[in-house]
Amino acid sequence: MKLLIGQILPFITITIFVLGVFYRLGRWVGARIVHNVTLSDPWLKSGGEVAVKIGTEAFLFRSLFKFDKALWAGAFIMHFALLNVLGGHVVGFGLLGEQFAYIPGITAEMSKDASNLLGTVFGIVLFLSIAYLLIRRFSISEVKSISNSSDVVWLVYLLLIVGVGNIMRLFRQFHIEYEPVRDYIVALFTLQPVVGMELLESYFFLTHFLLVQILLIVFPFSKLMHLFGMFAERWIVNRVYHDPAPGMPNIDIPAARKAGLGLPSGGGGESASEGV
Repeated sequence: MKLLIGQILPFITITIFVLGVFYRLGRWVGARIVHNVTLSDPWLKSGGEVAVKIGTEAFLFRSLFKFDKALWAGAFIMHFALLNVLGGHVVGFGLLGEQFAYIPGITAEMSKDASNLLGTVFGIVLFLSIAYLLIRRFSISEVKSISNSSDVVWLVYLLLIVGVGNIMRLFRQFHIEYEPVRDYIVALFTLQPVVGMELLESYFFLTHFLLVQILLIVFPFSKLMHLFGMFAERWIVNRVYHDPAPGMPNIDIPAARKAGLGLPSGGGGESASEGV
């Protein structure tokens, strides 16, 4: 089991994840958009305006804030905590928790303490925010009516991953230090044997690692692809208006207008109200 989870499955996981993501992105890029579906109100006139619009949606959840502030609070806190947890994993293991030591006056030991504290806090916040979103699925009738089983399964699955990680943070007997994880990752990607490493003796680490790998394998084929999909969708509905729509073949715009087929008579026409 250690050989499968610790040495073989990681390479299968990375392969499926990378190829799956590129496959999905390729399908989106290759799809022909034959109608103008720009929904920005007013229509955006430059790439800079489009970037700002997409940025506010991607990182501040602007539309969600206007729609449901309680949901926005839970979703924003969850994603913010998740971003910090993921970043903390990369930076913490890569620099052995000494990333703050680059700040004048902070020692390596102080940096490790700060890294551990932040990791613990954001892990707890992430767990509570996911739990909040899960409770909403059952306690609010409007949300419950539009929820399906996959919504609940993913939230429960994320709770399991974060919960196991928090156990390793909060209980010293299950705690994992930075060095063994970094040594494991280096050995793994330099094709060195890792089965005998002490790190893989921790059943909590193996469980956490296995759950994460399963998530990454399923990721490209699930609704979690909204991480990438929302940028594609936002570009479609917020891009600069073009007449005719990109991808619409063999359209004679002047003739269509003359025939009264409903195309805008000016450069932009009447804008549609934003619906996404």
